[in-house]
Amino acid sequence: MSDDQQEKTEEATQQRRDDFRKRGQVAQTRELASVLALLGSALIFWALGRFSLQQVSDLITYTLGSNLIQAIQTNDFGPIVLFVTKKMVFLAGPIMLMLMVLSIVSTVVQVGLLHNEEAMNFDLDKINPLNGFKRLFSLKSLVEGLKSLLKLIVVTATIYWLVMDELQVLPRLSSLSLEQIMSYTGMLTVKLLAGLGIFMAVIAAADYFFQRYDLEKQMRMSKQEVKEEHKSREGDPMIKARIRRIQREMSNKRMMKDVPTADVVVTNPTHIACALRYDPATMAAPQLVAKGSGHIAEKIKEIARENGVPVMENKPLARAMFKTLKIGHAVPRELFTAVAQVLSYVYRLKRKAR
Repeated sequence: MSDDQQEKTEEATQQRRDDFRKRGQVAQTRELASVLALLGSALIFWALGRFSLQQVSDLITYTLGSNLIQAIQTNDFGPIVLFVTKKMVFLAGPIMLMLMVLSIVSTVVQVGLLHNEEAMNFDLDKINPLNGFKRLFSLKSLVEGLKSLLKLIVVTATIYWLVMDELQVLPRLSSLSLEQIMSYTGMLTVKLLAGLGIFMAVIAAADYFFQRYDLEKQMRMSKQEVKEEHKSREGDPMIKARIRRIQREMSNKRMMKDVPTADVVVTNPTHIACALRYDPATMAAPQLVAKGSGHIAEKIKEIARENGVPVMENKPLARAMFKTLKIGHAVPRELFTAVAQVLSYVYRLKRKAR
């Protein structure tokens, strides 16, 4: 097999893309979930800032005030635990629900609804140390490592850049009220989350395009693979040709059996032969029962002579019937006159013979 057939030079076919998708091999970036989580959290904090501030304020006031002293004196911490649990649900519930929804959305947006049965099957190759060692030093692993390092740098730089502007505010926080401190903290949290989300979006876009490039590279096919896929989809051309040949042979055998029932065989005279049959009692028009060219035409004439069927030469009629008529079809109106003349001549010959 030549080298060019082994090289992956051909674009992936739709069938190969579908096979990769069924195995769960699709282009997607996990960073999109992080981006949506950061931006979604920033939106939640911004939209529910006053509500969250009130919940935190109630939490601090209730747990660090007279209620705590009373709970210590009575050794009954149930009300405090119940209150804290309720407030934590109010605070964390919307965020947790949003993160769950965004995680699903990030996958559906990239790959749609994908059901991968093979991922649930046990595969020894997945726990093979040699395969794991190869994956560890692959290009994809290198990119993942660089991506993790880049994320760490981006997160650190973003936090530093955003917090540096707020350093001059920190000394004045001691003079502010609890509500003002919580409001400032909420604003700073939204700022950090939004900033990190924007920078992570850049990383997610770059990672997605790399994943698509890497997947396209994996899906590329050799010329031989394209040929084999075409054979499996369309069928082997040699087998299809053999089937067609067998079908022609069977059709010819059936046709030859009908030649003795014909009333006349019209010839070219050497290249074409068409056998006609007409029964006024059952047919509205004469019918073509056999036709052929070359050696098939010779065979038709041979069978006709052996069975006493008249063979007549009529070049225009023979050519017209051979080109326009299919076996078993009736003669069209435009050929009625020519066919009627031939049949009437044949009938006269039969009457004279009798």
